[in-house]
Amino acid sequence: MDSIARQHQWQAILQMTEQLQQLSVDESWQAMNELGARRQAGLEDFFAVPVSLKEAEEVAAGIQQILQSDQRLINRGRAHQAEMSDAVKKISGTRQAIRAYTHIHTTPT
Repeated sequence: MDSIARQHQWQAILQMTEQLQQLSVDESWQAMNELGARRQAGLEDFFAVPVSLKEAEEVAAGIQQILQSDQRLINRGRAHQAEMSDAVKKISGTRQAIRAYTHIHTTPT
């Protein structure tokens, strides 16, 4: 693969990284999983060939960008998970209150 093709390949990986951020904002979790798998395959393919000295600086900067982006994704995912957990707890509490109310009002006196 020539250097221009590798540069395009690397840019595509970085573009997928940016798209993952947008998908997380949109809470498109399934699309994120699919794109994440494609990006991982792209990374594996890219790094199957040693990085040349000529591309090392650009690749190192891109790796930092990917790591920072992935950390933001992790943080956003954890926040969403906490929100969902709180919502489930609230629903569970409401369900228990309804059962208690129903039990009190259906028990013969």
